[in-house]
This record gives sequence, structure tokens and C-alpha cells, in this order.
Amino acid sequence: MTNLEKQIDEILALRSIFDTKFRLLDDNNHYEILIDFDQIEPFIIRYNNEKFIINHLPAFTLIIHYHDKYPSDYPPSFMLSCFYFSKSSLQNLCQKLDNYSFIKDEVCVYDWIELIKHEITNELILQTKDDEQINDPRALNGYSNENIDQTYQSLINYNNEQHEKQFQNQLQTCLICTDIIPGMDFIRLHRCGHFYCQPCLNNYVRITLNNGKFGEKLHCPQNQCQKALLPNEIKQIIQDAQLYQKYERLTLQHALESMNNVIWCP
Repeated sequence: MTNLEKQIDEILALRSIFDTKFRLLDDNNHYEILIDFDQIEPFIIRYNNEKFIINHLPAFTLIIHYHDKYPSDYPPSFMLSCFYFSKSSLQNLCQKLDNYSFIKDEVCVYDWIELIKHEITNELILQTKDDEQINDPRALNGYSNENIDQTYQSLINYNNEQHEKQFQNQLQTCLICTDIIPGMDFIRLHRCGHFYCQPCLNNYVRITLNNGKFGEKLHCPQNQCQKALLPNEIKQIIQDAQLYQKYERLTLQHALESMNNVIWCP
């Protein structure tokens, strides 16, 4: 087989494996693959004295460019892009791919992908130390000291977004009526994470308000959960402008009455 035929076969194989994660960039010799790390167990992100347990990581981007001598003589050209790898980590990974044992006449991109996947184990440490390595132009979008705070927060936000998507796409059981319905039809409370179907929460909030409980006294209905519902959650639950105005008025009145430094106008 010619180099071109082997390149075409490799592209067809990679496209069948990675599906929507595979994208041609211009012609048949330049493409990118979004690599998902195989995370079976949750793992830890560490940054300074903080740590956060996550289940989802954004994809790592591998960009491949074929040339006339691949795979007969040399491996293809490549670039790596990942915002939660430091610049030095990406440059080290470039060196690993350079040093990978390339066998002439055999395609290698899938083997490179497997090598990249092993870069993440059960812990990701965001480093802030200075890097004196020579800049490798193949290492793109790695974080630096200037944006490491943003990188840490972006990973947390992405994990929360994916967790919510996963919740919405699966069947869930209401903790009050025990009905099993799609997660997208539930309301999950921000402060505690407990979730209930709209009708059950609507009924609970209305009864609780009629019993004179509002503000921080309007707790999650889960037994022994003392987390109060947020005002925007109550508004979403009852979907009644007049009743919500009553809730706001009573909450404000109660807050003012509890202040010792408030003087009422006679």
C-alpha cells in the first residue's frame, strides 16, 4: 500500500472510533481528535491548599498533519492543546511523542492517543512554579501563572455542568412521591442537592407558606435537612407572581422586625 492509502485507512479507522470527536480541518491530511480521559473513579484536582473531587474533564485536543513520508519513513506532525495542562506539561508530552518508538510503514496515531490518555491518573495538580524550558510551538493553550486561577475554576464549572447534564438525561426518583421521571423534569435544590418533581415541591412550598414559614425557615422537605430554599428556587417552584410577592413581603417584614436598630415610622 502507498503512504496515501495507509493515511486514508487510518483516517477511516479513527473516524469510526471517535465519531463526532474526529474532525477534518481542511483536506484529508489535517485533522483533530478530541480525546476523553477514561475516568472510572472520581479524582482530585489540587491547587495551592484547595482540592476538589471531579468526575468529568474537558477533552484533550490532538491535531495531526500528514506529510508525504508518513508512514514509510517518519511519524506525522502534531500539535497538542489542553487548557488544564501547564505549558511545561504539554511540552514534556510533545517530547514523549517524539521519543515514542515509531515503526516504519506502520501508522501510529492511535498509539499516541493511548499514550496521552495515561497522562491523567487519579489526581491532577495545578502547578504555579516558573517554567524555564524552551518554548515548543506544538504545545498550545497550556495554562501559565497568570491564568491558573481561572483554569481551576473552569474545571470546577465544567464538572458541575456535565454532572447536571448527566442528571437531566437519566431517570430519577422523586424523594417525595417516588415517581420515576426524567431528570430534566426535576428541580434540584442548590444548597443541599436534594431533588423533587415540580408538583411535589409546589405543593410543599404552598403549604409551608400558608403555615407561616418563609425566608430561612422554608427548608428543604427532606427529613432532617436544614438547608433553606433560595428565593429564585421558590419563584421557580410556585410560578405564581402574587404568591411570590407575598413571600418577599413577609420575608422582608420578618427581617426588619428582627433588627434591633430599626425605628418604625409612627
